[in-house]
Amino acid sequence: MDRDDLDAALIAAHREENGRRIAELYLEAGELAEQAGDTEQACFYLVHAYVFALQEGMELASDLHARLKALGREI
Repeated sequence: MDRDDLDAALIAAHREENGRRIAELYLEAGELAEQAGDTEQACFYLVHAYVFALQEGMELASDLHARLKALGREI
């Protein structure tokens, strides 16, 4: 998914209040930023993914916590 499609999907997921989808999309955005070498932007998105994953009770939350901790972003 390109950046414009990802942004549109995030907006739609927020409108639908679909927390699981929001978490997945923020994770995807974080991975794209990480691949581009932008750790700050990646962490911004990964923190958002983590928060929504926690709210939704997703197993993904523990993986995101470990990832953020490894990046020096203890939550």
